[in-house]
Amino acid sequence: MSKSFSLKKIVIITSIAIIALIFLLLLILSIASKKPIAAFYGISEANIKGITKVLQTTHTRKNKKSAPYEILVLDDTTSIGNAIKRSKKKPDLLFIYNGANAESVINQNVKKKLGFEPSIIEGMPTSIRQITPIFNKKVIGVPLLIDNYEVDVNVAKFTASSIENINVLSDLENLAKLSKSSTMAPVIFAGGDDITLINTFAALAEALSGKDAVESAKLRIKQSIKSGKSSQSAFYELLKDLCAPEGEFYEVTMLLKNWMTYGIVPKNLYHMNFTDVRSFLTSNLSTICFMTLSEHRLFQRNVISKFSSVYVPGKDMNNERNFQAPVILTIPMKKNKVINKSIELLTNDLQTQLSSATGLAPVQANCGIPDHQADDVRYWVAASGKPLPAFSDAVFTNKPNKTSFAQALRSILQS
Repeated sequence: MSKSFSLKKIVIITSIAIIALIFLLLLILSIASKKPIAAFYGISEANIKGITKVLQTTHTRKNKKSAPYEILVLDDTTSIGNAIKRSKKKPDLLFIYNGANAESVINQNVKKKLGFEPSIIEGMPTSIRQITPIFNKKVIGVPLLIDNYEVDVNVAKFTASSIENINVLSDLENLAKLSKSSTMAPVIFAGGDDITLINTFAALAEALSGKDAVESAKLRIKQSIKSGKSSQSAFYELLKDLCAPEGEFYEVTMLLKNWMTYGIVPKNLYHMNFTDVRSFLTSNLSTICFMTLSEHRLFQRNVISKFSSVYVPGKDMNNERNFQAPVILTIPMKKNKVINKSIELLTNDLQTQLSSATGLAPVQANCGIPDHQADDVRYWVAASGKPLPAFSDAVFTNKPNKTSFAQALRSILQS
């Protein structure tokens, strides 16, 4: 009886051990075969496609039948923290523009002791190295590509004018005035798009009033949000102060109001979207357009080739510039050899391919580039002070706040 019981006990224990071993093996195989997840936050569809194309070449899976990364697009209407929390899948690698949301991720990753040796940013211009997040001598977020807020000028209209160069903002304004009789809208941008309005306004503010004024405005807006004052009416009251004489935004406010008064910009400017802008440029109805390098790449070649891109000129040529040139960072979210290898390749050997696939400027100073637009942006950023993140990314972490601020700003500019 006791022998039978002992035998039965041994069989049960052995069976449990075998089941546990099988489960453990399956778990190990599952982990080993699991694809790392590359997540994108706040990146355009076209740029996601371009980055993904190059990313998938950085590693080959053992079966050689599938791409090495699973791609995840996070909800960028909410903060990055909420977006990750709500996502069923968690990112192992993150692509994100520098700004407030990127800073929150980086601050979390400092605790995980993730990062690279500073040698990974060798070969980048000083201005890019200056904005690279480094903690405890580790690079936590690695610069990958440079976007830019630029001005696109109709070459034929410029050639026909008496203006020799566009060196300062008054040159741009004079060109707009000279072309007023021969075009429907001398100056346009997608003022009906919240992010475009905020960032174009901020780019002009930096050009007219300088980086310190823009940084001061950022701080005041952030303080308003932190204190719970983030409604449209609260932002309107704050903007009344920022846009008043002696305010940080006074000069840019007066510039845009004057452009509206004298017909430099169309009456419906603050209702125009990117499709409207594309129609105006395609039909040769505008001389000057404010857009990003990413948006520049969305035009057909026969249309955009009629325009030459320049940086947003300042009030004079003597002051140091800090262009609004957002940088896409790549941030490892977990320790993983495959991810580390991919980041190292993207940041160095594959910079030319990345620039070609996205049309954005590379961060490496000496790598090949697809065309002069990308090369110009790289040069402008290298020759200026630290590039500024997009104002909307630097200040706001969710869409509702951006929308409320943009609506308040429209009210101020149309009053």
